[in-house]
Amino acid sequence: MNKYAVWFRRIVWLGVIQDWAIGLPAIFAPNWLLELLHQRPTQDPVWTSFAGLLVVLLSLFYIPGANDPYRYTPNAVLATLSRPPGVLFFFFLYPNIYPAFGIIDSVLCLFQIPLLILTMLNNPQASTPDNDVFEYDGSTYKEVKEVGFSEPYGEPLPYQQGVGLTTFVQLFNDAARNLFDRRDIRPHYDKLIHANGVCYSGLWKITEDSPYTGYFTKGSEGLVFARLSVAGAGIKRGDRRALGLAGKVYPTLNPHEKVKPGNFVTVDYLTGIKTKHITDTELTNFPDVGPDIGAKLVNRVIFRLVDKRPGFRQVFPISTLGVEPGSKVITPDLFMLRVAEGTPKIDAEDFRDELRLEKYPNNTLVYTINVKNFDEKEWTQLGVIELNDYAICEGCDKRIHFWIPRDIPVPKRDSLARPSDPVVIK
Repeated sequence: MNKYAVWFRRIVWLGVIQDWAIGLPAIFAPNWLLELLHQRPTQDPVWTSFAGLLVVLLSLFYIPGANDPYRYTPNAVLATLSRPPGVLFFFFLYPNIYPAFGIIDSVLCLFQIPLLILTMLNNPQASTPDNDVFEYDGSTYKEVKEVGFSEPYGEPLPYQQGVGLTTFVQLFNDAARNLFDRRDIRPHYDKLIHANGVCYSGLWKITEDSPYTGYFTKGSEGLVFARLSVAGAGIKRGDRRALGLAGKVYPTLNPHEKVKPGNFVTVDYLTGIKTKHITDTELTNFPDVGPDIGAKLVNRVIFRLVDKRPGFRQVFPISTLGVEPGSKVITPDLFMLRVAEGTPKIDAEDFRDELRLEKYPNNTLVYTINVKNFDEKEWTQLGVIELNDYAICEGCDKRIHFWIPRDIPVPKRDSLARPSDPVVIK
């Protein structure tokens, strides 16, 4: 967000905290609070207590606007316009009775009103409205890379805050939207789970025979745009990190051709795992959740409200690429990526520094493409993803969107569905 929005959020939050600091004590001990603020005592503590309750309840409606004034503009406006009536009430309608409350609202007015105006005048979404999520006719690789590599960060790298208490409800909306929103580029938005990441461009290459269709067939080559990111708060060595690699496979080598890419999503361990290097683990489309209570809540409860098997991300968007309508489609059940053998291990505290391409041979990071079905024990390597250019930037963290296809159960195989077995490459 721009500097005006950042300061507006801070001032609105200051007002919310002030409302709580006054409203909560007023509910339980109104005269004690008034005495503390050197205001005259009330003759009717019940009504004063009720007024404190209303202040606290009203402040809750300010929180969405305090978190994101662009997404929740009515709440931001309400939080600002609620202050002038307080000034009129305590200074003009009932003067010299409770002037302290009028002073508080006056100070907040002086900051919130101009900051609200400046925030809205500098709305980054004004030129890119959040259109109907069902309006999608593909994208060019060139435009996705331009946006995904835009607004590079300086040093030190910023830390993007993910889901918290104030954005927890938003997580429900975002989880449902991801299953239907196929857009590759969105207006600025906050990623609540994988907030910090690195974006890459490169190539998708299938070099081995396989029974699968689409871009799993031998000889398939296409452009790929990928984002490596960590879920949750831990992004440094020693933290429990859940690495994810989301990608878009473009069924073309022409970056100017407009097509509908095939999206895929892989994660190593949903709870996260402590490793010396972020490249030490394998990434699959059906990872284990692990024992973490927070991860179980998100994956077993929240995501299950919108999908049947929320931890399972099928890869039929890839097996259908280039396939004629009505033709037979064969899709592998499980999909796994891991760094190619011989890839050097890079020592870095922040995983984003570890994944900088200049630290790898030929400025390229290679992941092998491996597949198997639920009833198979071993993985089969089909090809590689070569990542040869990258950016650590706001466009990557705030604009690029990866569609997560809904689970389409295959009844005969449902009993076989389970998290992936230990990795054995065939």
